[in-house]
Amino acid sequence: MNSRDSTLTRAISTLEYRSLWGRRPPLREIALLMYYHLRLLKWWPFLLMFLSFLGLGALLWYQLHLNDTQAISSATALSRFVMESVAGFFAGMFASALIVGDPLLEIMIVTRSGLYKIICWRAVLSLFMLLLPSAVFLAWSLGNGLHYAQQESLLFLMCVWLAPVLLMAMIGLLGSLFTHNTALGFVASILPLALALAFYPFLLPHKRAHSFFIPYTSWGPDAIDWWNNRLTLLGIALLLAACNWWWLHHEELLLGNAS
Repeated sequence: MNSRDSTLTRAISTLEYRSLWGRRPPLREIALLMYYHLRLLKWWPFLLMFLSFLGLGALLWYQLHLNDTQAISSATALSRFVMESVAGFFAGMFASALIVGDPLLEIMIVTRSGLYKIICWRAVLSLFMLLLPSAVFLAWSLGNGLHYAQQESLLFLMCVWLAPVLLMAMIGLLGSLFTHNTALGFVASILPLALALAFYPFLLPHKRAHSFFIPYTSWGPDAIDWWNNRLTLLGIALLLAACNWWWLHHEELLLGNAS
């Protein structure tokens, strides 16, 4: 009897939720995890993203072939808008759906990785999917002679894209964790962008508000406080990332205790 009880106890203990942070998974497990996360993430937001970049690229091509000064100016404004607002829009959409709608039981059964590591996998995959059309659009616009600022550099171009993407992604993830709703998390992620676009004429004269404008490259790419804007947005994004990490780590501890 005691032998059966001890065997049953050991069998049950193997089913407990465990986060194996110190163990590096083999390549086969990494490939299976990538396939699992890509299958679990909905396909239609990625299709919508690629179609949007394709349509905006077609519009940009049309403006470039008008051979008009006003059309070139509009094409430049459009390219800045795509790299900031559109990229941030989809980053918020993807991040808000990283965990909501995925049963925690499925996470525990399918993979032995921790909850935070699950989110990191999906975030990296989503970011990579967003990076592909963004990089193609950026290279194509630069190849057609468009300029995002007078003093362009690789770091400048990276910050044009990275600051809004990282900030809106962290807002979307935190919003979905707080509300347990993907749609509300997505609304929370685009709210700062929508407010900036709606109240731009009223907020632009106030210099203190410049640091919090997400589409600031569209309005002041050569402004003296542009780098201050990028660093502020990145700082807020890192702060929100720390909040997300704490929240997910707390949820992971609750899952471990519940086991």
